This record gives sequence, C-alpha cells and structure tokens, in this order.
Amino acid sequence: MSDGDPARPATGVLRDSVAELLSTLEQQRQAMTEVRQRLAATTVSVWSADNLVRIDANTAGVPVEVHLTPEAFKRSTPEKLGRSILETAQRAAREAADLSREAWAPVREMAGEIPDLPDIAPGMPSIKSLTADLFPDPVTEAEPPTPMDREEEDEFYRSRGYLEGGR
Repeated sequence: MSDGDPARPATGVLRDSVAELLSTLEQQRQAMTEVRQRLAATTVSVWSADNLVRIDANTAGVPVEVHLTPEAFKRSTPEKLGRSILETAQRAAREAADLSREAWAPVREMAGEIPDLPDIAPGMPSIKSLTADLFPDPVTEAEPPTPMDREEEDEFYRSRGYLEGGR
C-alpha cells in the first residue's frame, strides 16, 4: 500500500478507536477491581423493629452475624423472635443489594459511555451485552410468605414438605 491509499486513513481511525476502547476497558477493569475490594470489606448492620435482633450481612446479602439481645428471650416468644429475625435478615439483604448497586453504578455508567465492539468492527461480540449479563436488573421483590400457624408448621415437618420445596 502506498501512502496515498484511501484505506490508510480508515485503518488509522480504526486503530485509534481500538486503542481508545482498550484504554477504557482497562480503566473499567481497574474500577471493577476497586469496587470488588471495597464491597468485600463492607457489611451492613440492621436492627429489628423491636430492637431485639441485629443482623450483619455482607454485600451479597448473606448474614455473617446474628446478634440477639439478652432481653430477646424475656420480651418475645419463639414465633415472634423468628419473624423478627426473618424480617431483619430480609431488610439486611435489601440494604446490601442497594449498597452494591450504588457501588457498581459508576462502572455501569463507564460501560455505557464506551463504543461497543460491533460499532467499531461489525461482526464482533458485544461487550455491552456481556456487562448486561454481569449486572442484570434486580428482580422485583416477592411478597414474603405468610407465617404458618402451629398446625401447618407441624404438618409441614411431619410430611417432610421441606424436602419437596414447599413453602
């Protein structure tokens, strides 16, 4: 090819676009690493409405500590305490999910600003679809199950309903 070749400027533009894309991807990779490290070291603490239970959860929403105050056994029944623990764990999971979404927001914004590979080189796989798979939209929250009464609970365990995925 000679310097007067019309394909030369297009090749230079493509090379610059790919270099810019790679630079942005590296920035995004670094940002993702920082977010992962920060989230790995973060927990949320949530107290129950009756202040008898505290749940500490990691940013995946998994409880890492359950704390019951000494008064919990004096001021509550096992059924109420169980509901309090469940509600508090669910709130902790929601707060952890919110915290995680907030932490990932700048990375998601960065992903939206970069051109996608098919924009630069038709036929290439889409990086944006990959990030959409990595960061899916949160599932809408389902209604919590209604608590079983004593007879339902006894039958549930007697019939081994827990083994069949019931309630």
